[in-house]
Amino acid sequence: MDIPQILQFVDEAVYASTGKHLNDLQRRIIAGILKGQKYADVSETYGYSTQHVKKVSHELLQMLSDIFGEQVKKSNLESVL
Repeated sequence: MDIPQILQFVDEAVYASTGKHLNDLQRRIIAGILKGQKYADVSETYGYSTQHVKKVSHELLQMLSDIFGEQVKKSNLESVL
């Protein structure tokens, strides 16, 4: 799967579980992780503070862990998906 397909898959899983779609920053974080970017790269590219990106990423990865039933980290996101 390519990144747009992965984002669609994750968005559908999140929506099925929470009733909410991924927001723009969550999509950008997932895409950044899949591209091998650091949080600082994502924050710089899209104009967010690095701390905010880290906070949202932590919450996002925890939510994905709950949805997929296994621990999701930056280092294993692609393999879990």
